Amino acid sequence: MSIPRPRPWSEWRTRGPAVVLVAAAAAAYGAFVHQFSVNVPFQDEWAMVIIYRLTVQGRLTLTALWTQHNENRMLFPQLLMLGLDRLSHFNTQVEIYTSAALLIVAVAALALLYSRSVGGSWLWFVPGAFVLFSWLQYAVALQGFAVALYLILLCLVVSLMALAAAERRPWLLVLAVAAATVASYSSTQGLAIWAAGLVFLLVRRRPARQLWVWLVSACVISAIYWIGFIWVDTGGGVRWAVANPGPSLNYFYLLAGGTVPTSQTLHFGATDQTVVGAGILLFGLAAFGYWIWRRQSSEWLAVPLALIGFGALIDFLITIGRAHLGIQTATSSRYTLFNLWLLAGVWLAWAAIASRSGLRVTRAVAVVLAVLCVVQIVGSYHSGLIEGRLTRAQREQAVTMVRHYQTAPESQVVPLVYQLYPEFKPLAAFLAAHHLSVFYR
Repeated sequence: MSIPRPRPWSEWRTRGPAVVLVAAAAAAYGAFVHQFSVNVPFQDEWAMVIIYRLTVQGRLTLTALWTQHNENRMLFPQLLMLGLDRLSHFNTQVEIYTSAALLIVAVAALALLYSRSVGGSWLWFVPGAFVLFSWLQYAVALQGFAVALYLILLCLVVSLMALAAAERRPWLLVLAVAAATVASYSSTQGLAIWAAGLVFLLVRRRPARQLWVWLVSACVISAIYWIGFIWVDTGGGVRWAVANPGPSLNYFYLLAGGTVPTSQTLHFGATDQTVVGAGILLFGLAAFGYWIWRRQSSEWLAVPLALIGFGALIDFLITIGRAHLGIQTATSSRYTLFNLWLLAGVWLAWAAIASRSGLRVTRAVAVVLAVLCVVQIVGSYHSGLIEGRLTRAQREQAVTMVRHYQTAPESQVVPLVYQLYPEFKPLAAFLAAHHLSVFYR
């Protein structure tokens, strides 16, 4: 006997408030990006000026697109940015708006995937959505070059959705592998998508055949990534991390805790962030422990556990690549983005566990995480507003430097615009000659 579907009004009454709240979080994020973004190439974005110049000169090659940018291969994001730059006359705000659109689509798709796999009230997803739309990610939200990171997040959700649908339509495994491939060749962090997919497949207890396809694809795509890789460009971080396990572990914890902003008023500093980070990672590990304990009846944990595995592995990659630069870099906003997904994954895992388990301890953990999410959300709006204003002011100074590139002093160009001062003037002259970016009328 089939169960009748709820009427549209019944669906809206149960899901409507959650949809409205998630939409409000997305709208606030969009307003933040619109208010504080500025059209000007900034730091890493000058690498795209070089690529764009090669395109205009007819000398762009696949090798140039494949060449490392620091420790990252950015084939697909560079193709995306080239297309956007040609359409917009190199308006970096278009890239910034594209990043925001990718994030909104990714969060909306994740909400749908989570609700279908976990069930229950859609309101459980709302705190996670506000965390994912946190203003604390201002450093990447307001830089067009970071479209690579948001492309990875969209690919993550697309891949998980395809893996979920592959239970009935096995051919969709190809789509999941394709999305993971795009993510892998977008930045080093994209390689973590293979770990997320593996966690998802294991928790959902998928057939061995699908696991082998995923693992072999991961090995092949990852092997291609490392062919010809120049380890010198990583700055010796791997060797330092191995030689200094204690500071590296502390850095690892601080990365996870950096999602909660520091506050002089509340006397909340880096040490407290480290403790919070350790707690988040501990709760994430405990969620995996719960799955192992209830393995036969906890397939609904696949999505949040995949997010936790994804975020934790990225923290590991960042740690071995950046810990040698100093503990202060761990709290950089540019590293906050993926940890927001880690925190959201931990919250979604324990929200699901608490809603399905009658154990008091699971509800207590959910309450602690709910409080942490609220603190993160409120703090991020306050910090994001301050940092957004500072970022906009900095970018407006960068506009002045670029427009007056012929007389711009090195002491101002290096911190505000581009670190490689000798390349700055010819690249700015190229933009001026072709009426691009700040020179476009």
